[in-house]
Amino acid sequence: MAYETIKYRKEQKLAFITLDRPKVLNALNGRMLEEIKDAVENLAADPEVVVGVVDSACDRGFSSGIDVAYVKDMDSWGARRMGQLLHETFGTCRFIGKPLVASIHGLCLGAGLELALSCDILIAAEDARFGLPNINVGIPAIVEAAILPAAVGIFATKELCFTGEFWDVARADKFNLLNAIVPRAELEQETLRWAEKIASKSPRGLETQKDIINKWMTTDLETAIDFSINTVGLNWATRDQKEGMGAFVEKRDAHFTGE
Repeated sequence: MAYETIKYRKEQKLAFITLDRPKVLNALNGRMLEEIKDAVENLAADPEVVVGVVDSACDRGFSSGIDVAYVKDMDSWGARRMGQLLHETFGTCRFIGKPLVASIHGLCLGAGLELALSCDILIAAEDARFGLPNINVGIPAIVEAAILPAAVGIFATKELCFTGEFWDVARADKFNLLNAIVPRAELEQETLRWAEKIASKSPRGLETQKDIINKWMTTDLETAIDFSINTVGLNWATRDQKEGMGAFVEKRDAHFTGE
């Protein structure tokens, strides 16, 4: 797919998906969602990529959410299909076997916040603002906003959904939404630090760990634990497991290959 609304590039073990509709503050329309989904699938299938980064080319922020001009005149079936496309795109981010790091500055709203929530690590600049202003135009938050109760708790979720007000990084941090907060000038460097740190780990280990975490979130406790035990058993047969434990015993750095 030729990308029109995002940029995609690779640097060694990292792949970067850069939201690039600056005139509308990266408002998400159908084309952009399809391109994000395609790019995420590309990095998931690329054996050279271990970690993905989702960032923004817009000075004003990460994303303003759904493109209201794109969806306002849709009929019920069109709105339903748009919700399905949002979930397909964000679900792809959640369930691929490689970690995604969201690099956030400025506004991160509505579906833009849901995209960030669908990543695995959230790094924010001090000017970041988070919110679900959907209620201000008469519609509820849907799809990956469903992650919020697990992420920030039920009452904080109700605050975001009912008031439509924005959180600054201090309030987002109070509810454990963010992994790191840095000055805007340091955001790119801090994002790279996290992405490279994660990319130094075993690709197989990361894939199975993300799968296990998703099962913790989406199934009952005993099923999740049973899945974890069985998955670790399979992981024990990989070269990376042997290399990692061998390096620990030999007191040297491990060299993971994803095998």
